[in-house]
Amino acid sequence: MRSGTSDPIDRLSDDARARLDRFADAFEQLDSDLYTVFAASSHDPDDRLAALARVQDLIGTGSRRAGVLAALAEFREFAVQAATSALGGANAALLTRTNVATPEDRVRFLASLELAVVTVILWDEIDADEREQLLGPWAEMATHAAEVEAA
Repeated sequence: MRSGTSDPIDRLSDDARARLDRFADAFEQLDSDLYTVFAASSHDPDDRLAALARVQDLIGTGSRRAGVLAALAEFREFAVQAATSALGGANAALLTRTNVATPEDRVRFLASLELAVVTVILWDEIDADEREQLLGPWAEMATHAAEVEAA
């Protein structure tokens, strides 16, 4: 999913980039028809807001923020392209795929994806409860990306 040299993502730690690459590999295999399944929000809203505030503090304002923002942009771009291309070509002509997601579903999906990406990047810096709050439906995919590293 990464493109070019002098990529701001290179500002992330080696471990974070490795986790992110494994997460990207799994995400790229995800059928865009399943995106709405991943649009579900995580658990308790108050706990989630506290976890988000903590994540913002961890990201900071320096070069890591630029790396995180670049990663988020790449994941968003891939997701939008995958969903858009699924609606074109033979699928559109044959009516074999339809875009059943509402605009709200798409917004929730992208927000959920962004939280998952940030959680994967900050994996070693946040505890398991915070991860659970942030990951929601992405937990299995993100945990696998992190566990491969630990093995």
